[in-house]
Amino acid sequence: MNYDEFNTEYAKVLDKIKSGRCSWSELSGHVTRLRQATAGITAPVERTQVDHDLAALSQMVDMSRRTNDKEDVWTVTSDAIRKASSQEGSVADRIARIEASINEITSLANRNPDERDALMQSTSTLRILHSSLQSSLRAEEADAAAAAAAATR
Repeated sequence: MNYDEFNTEYAKVLDKIKSGRCSWSELSGHVTRLRQATAGITAPVERTQVDHDLAALSQMVDMSRRTNDKEDVWTVTSDAIRKASSQEGSVADRIARIEASINEITSLANRNPDERDALMQSTSTLRILHSSLQSSLRAEEADAAAAAAAATR
């Protein structure tokens, strides 16, 4: 499986989560299948993204076993993670989406104390991705500054 195929399958699993038509054991099977199918993805950036996405899915499957009847934490969390994981836009755009998703999940966690720990754990992969993208943005900015300085010489 290549990275684009993974993204397609990942989106399908998120859709299943959102629809609520899959049991946690079925979802767990999908995550296991994706993990095995992506073993051949070795490009560092793609591998990191796959690992982050699979970790987020695993956390959502874990949460599905303890679904809170007060609020559909599952749908809100899967939507937030889908938005945050999108590779659309600039690095700065992606960072902003991740921050918004972390804030959304944190707010959800504060409203659902029984799920707070699991929800906050689901933000850990987003925080790692956020940190990685911030490093990339700083490197891009440094390169642009160096190029601008070289152009003025």
